[in-house]
Amino acid sequence: MSLTRVTIAAMPAVESVRAAQPTKVTDRRTAQREDTRARLFTETVEEFKRCGFAGTEIAAITERVGLTRGAFYVHFAGKDAVLRELLLIEERRIAAAALVVSEHSGSVEEVFAAVVKAVLSAERRLGRRLVRDLCAGQFRPEVAQSQDVADHPVGLMLVGVIAQRVPEVDAVDLAMTFLTGMFGLLAIEDAPLAARRRRLDLLVRIASQAAIATEAGLNRSDPSLNRSFT
Repeated sequence: MSLTRVTIAAMPAVESVRAAQPTKVTDRRTAQREDTRARLFTETVEEFKRCGFAGTEIAAITERVGLTRGAFYVHFAGKDAVLRELLLIEERRIAAAALVVSEHSGSVEEVFAAVVKAVLSAERRLGRRLVRDLCAGQFRPEVAQSQDVADHPVGLMLVGVIAQRVPEVDAVDLAMTFLTGMFGLLAIEDAPLAARRRRLDLLVRIASQAAIATEAGLNRSDPSLNRSFT
């Protein structure tokens, strides 16, 4: 075989190596970017725990991570974005726990109760201050005006469970009513755990009874519920 033929035959392999090099560089940069984002996210959550959402300063976060303030905004639009992302992470965890209960029970009330149990477990893990901020954030005007059940993994899970167990009920309305009540109760700053647990249990019973009443047609048989106010 001539030298020319050997060189030509080797060219595809050389080109393959050259083509692969940018991919390796890209992968490394992507990994570094993801690592930086994860560090910023973790430190922001820790700062939320220490100082509360309102007291959290982005400059303090980036200083601890060893980055410039501008680096934070490369990954997040602001601390609100971190709070929203954390809420989604926690809601997915809560929804998964409640779904396990749903798969082993036909009771809507037990699923509502499982959501409350998982939320209180998250509160023990994250701290009361952070959970309060997560829930209170849902009532800020810019958030509340655009909220929909599809924005909440727990809401979507509840809609599915309610629609399957009690098809006569407006699943979206009941799920959003339960979520709004739960977020509101958890956003109350000065309520001790025992009081919040008692109120959350009451919310579970009210939501469950609403589903049962609708299923049984009690809203149609009770004239007082159909009274006209016009």
